[in-house]
Amino acid sequence: MNRKMGIFIFVYFCFLIWLYFAIYESSIDNWWTVLEITQETDHIVDIEVSLVKVLIGMIIFTISGFIINLLLSKRPIKD
Repeated sequence: MNRKMGIFIFVYFCFLIWLYFAIYESSIDNWWTVLEITQETDHIVDIEVSLVKVLIGMIIFTISGFIINLLLSKRPIKD
């Protein structure tokens, strides 16, 4: 398999795992969550997924994939 494709698939699945845990398994108190309170009254709290936090996470995973690709491309492939 091509090294770049393998790195892409690895980073993509890591992003999807993070996104799942950041939406469904986290609370508002966690620093890595993507949930935010949009409206709060005495009895009702509206919680939504923040698009900005998801985009920031996507940028972080993209940059980390690029760095992993740079680090692994320096090594010669032994056949």
